Amino acid sequence: MQIHVLCPFYRVHLLPTLIHYFEPMGIQWHPIVGHDVKVSFDRDWIHPLRTNELSPTDQCYRKINDFIETQQIIDNDYYGFLDDDSMYEPGFFDVIRQQTAKILFYSVYRGDSTPRNDGSEPHPSTPIRIQSLNDIRICNVGFGMCILKGEILRQTKFKNTHKWDDGRYMERLKLRFPNEITIIPDLWVFGNYFQIGRYTDATKFLKPNWGLPKYYE
Repeated sequence: MQIHVLCPFYRVHLLPTLIHYFEPMGIQWHPIVGHDVKVSFDRDWIHPLRTNELSPTDQCYRKINDFIETQQIIDNDYYGFLDDDSMYEPGFFDVIRQQTAKILFYSVYRGDSTPRNDGSEPHPSTPIRIQSLNDIRICNVGFGMCILKGEILRQTKFKNTHKWDDGRYMERLKLRFPNEITIIPDLWVFGNYFQIGRYTDATKFLKPNWGLPKYYE
């Protein structure tokens, strides 16, 4: 069983940083880039996918759908979704490799500050801890908070009409496969980890082995 991370890839300047963090994790990374993006990848664990031309209204979900529609998906492998400025906590995949459920949900830590001057949407910095199926709902679950087996992924598709289509996708998973879900409340993804000004105070971390983001060129 392998673990795949599907990543709509826009922030090309973060490539060296993402490689530094992902390489020791033993995962297969699938950066999904626009057809005209000038970037190259030189690791055998990185499997880029170039989309057809994107329309101005396409959300990142269109890139995930392109992967589902065109790539080989292995039923028993795990597939996760991650924004290109987010990251998993240390030891995250050690926990994932112990799991057998077809769908896994976990929590998101969102830093200690909410930057408002970089042009991005100012997501709050409050952590979201997923503890039950009731917590899987729009505006309480996001893109990076789920990993699922290939046999589930191949049966699903994101809508591509609204920024909340990730939460709607997660809700549909809950409604369609409620008995296939395991929730791991104390496993965390770092939302917008590489957004400048969001992670600034290590004393507020929930675990002692967490660290402030580092950037590489």
